[in-house]
Amino acid sequence: MYNLQKINPKNWQDYPILIQYFDDLPTKPYCSYVKNFCEIRTKKRAIERVYIQPNPPVRVNYIVIDIDHPNGIHNALYDADLPPPHLIIQNPKNAHVHLVYKLKNPVFMWGKAKPKHIRYLARIEHGMVKKLGADASYGGNLMKNPMSDVWTTYTTTAPLEGYTLKHLAQFVNLDVLPSDDEAANDQGFGRNCNLFDQTRPYGYNESTASYSALVKLLTPIAENFNNQFEIPLFKNEVMHIVRSIARYCTRTDFTASHKAFSETQRARITIRWGDNTEQQKQAMQMYADGIKKTIIAEQLGVTTRTLTNWGLRKKKK
Repeated sequence: MYNLQKINPKNWQDYPILIQYFDDLPTKPYCSYVKNFCEIRTKKRAIERVYIQPNPPVRVNYIVIDIDHPNGIHNALYDADLPPPHLIIQNPKNAHVHLVYKLKNPVFMWGKAKPKHIRYLARIEHGMVKKLGADASYGGNLMKNPMSDVWTTYTTTAPLEGYTLKHLAQFVNLDVLPSDDEAANDQGFGRNCNLFDQTRPYGYNESTASYSALVKLLTPIAENFNNQFEIPLFKNEVMHIVRSIARYCTRTDFTASHKAFSETQRARITIRWGDNTEQQKQAMQMYADGIKKTIIAEQLGVTTRTLTNWGLRKKKK
């Protein structure tokens, strides 16, 4: 139905989608021969590795889905009711796969980025993960390299120009949310949104500072938030977020009206929900003492999702 074609990694330049993939790679991608280790190399050297970074820090060209069970190909092509991926990279030892969907229009993460587009992308990615029964904790930092002969790689009949987000959105339920214990913000592209939202208020409060001073101030704050993710973003991705916030806060049109708007929003939240600062401190202390979130929520009269929004998340090991 989808005319799967197995590629010969030695002749990857015979396949238009792989030529496009190579062109879209970061100039110097992270790459590795093994998991849990990274090095930076030129594209020509990086494609000799087993794992590779698919997207540059500033934009997303590909959605990569990780399926850790042997029915991944069948799920992708027949069961999930999704358009076919452009690439399927399979582990021949256990049949686990990475599915690669090319985007027709890249989603910029910073610089030209619009937060609503990033959130839209994150929701679509989460919807695809749910439909495919994929690994929700996969961060997308490194993927199986389709040019490596360690894997078995297939191309499909997916359109070479890629899919629009609007097209992909037709196949997923954008209203589906993860369980309270697995915050959507901590998965895939949601991490970028979360890190941006967590860090930017610190910049807004110091908007009279210079660009370099803001970068110096925000970097450790962003790194601290990033380290709370189960799979943190790469260092260069964190720095792109920090610089984006610093640039915004030092714009000539970042005036008192921006700060007034922030204060108004904060006042509205306080009026609606009350000042829960002490409650948050109490929750943090209880969580640090090893008390389960469900028990904390019951004692404080809040939901576990509220606790997650307050920062009570599993630390990376």
